[in-house]
Amino acid sequence: MKIRKNDHVGIIVNDLTAAKEFFLDFGLEVLGEAEVEDEWIEPKMGLTDLRKTVVMLGMPDGETKLELVKFHTLSDSKDFQHYFPLILGVCHIALAVENIEAIVAKLKKSGSEL
Repeated sequence: MKIRKNDHVGIIVNDLTAAKEFFLDFGLEVLGEAEVEDEWIEPKMGLTDLRKTVVMLGMPDGETKLELVKFHTLSDSKDFQHYFPLILGVCHIALAVENIEAIVAKLKKSGSEL
């Protein structure tokens, strides 16, 4: 159960343009940019009409990426800033691992919720 690499870090931002420019000034490169309607995360959080723009930036050495996320809409009346995965700041770290099934089993055994 080895970690192979840090694939990317996701950061939720208010001002996507300013955040992108900030990291471009450090020498990162834009790998892609897209507007996404997030049907994957909605059911897990009880939200609807979740729309976001994602910018993927690459490090000069190509080893890891930085994912900037700006949420735009929510038709649900809930304030999405109170949902932990959607608050501003670092929202996730994605690791490439050797054996995901073994890691999931180990986490479940130790009581972690997935």
